[in-house]
Amino acid sequence: MSINQLSTPSSSIPLGQSQTHPQISSNGNPTITINTPLRPIKSESGFEFPAIWSFPPFFTLQPNPSTLNHQLELWRTLVLKWAKYERVFEVNVDSIEIPAVFENKRIKRRLLPPSMRRLFQAMSKNGEAAPDPPKQDTKYLIYWKKPEEWGDLIHTWVMDNGLNSSIMTFYEITDGDLSHTTEFYELPTSILRKALESLVKRGKAQLLEGKGEIGEGVRFL
Repeated sequence: MSINQLSTPSSSIPLGQSQTHPQISSNGNPTITINTPLRPIKSESGFEFPAIWSFPPFFTLQPNPSTLNHQLELWRTLVLKWAKYERVFEVNVDSIEIPAVFENKRIKRRLLPPSMRRLFQAMSKNGEAAPDPPKQDTKYLIYWKKPEEWGDLIHTWVMDNGLNSSIMTFYEITDGDLSHTTEFYELPTSILRKALESLVKRGKAQLLEGKGEIGEGVRFL
């Protein structure tokens, strides 16, 4: 199967081409066929969903193993691009509010929670997501940047601003006055901690326990 084709159990439609829908006449017989091309759709925020997002079978995980692997690969790519654009760091697959990427209201299709779990399990195996807290399958962190990448970004920012050898709280890093223009602004604490732990392993930081009203901190080396 090519990367531009998604098969269904009974047929296959080349992605980006047209689907055909027969018109039914008053006597019940089909009369004409209307082509409905699959096109990218731009959201109100400006994110462009690919043409495959308008293909109804895309929202149902396929039984054929090779087709499923291809389908999950498409979903993984889409979720990471969407999460980065919208700055989404966490997803709850059982939430009443369905993240926009998992529901196409124009075609009345959505990815159901069991399928979302399967997707995030695949993303976790590829280091693109992680259950948070561990050992459950409802809440996931999305790594459109991996913790190590966030760690490098934070460390570079610290060095560029002459903050090396200083002690900073977690809050100052993600919500302080100096960080509001950075890409890691409002980064969830769970991802921040993993990012800082990656720096600790490389000898670039030391984690400090918080005391009283002072939250957890870190000394950059």
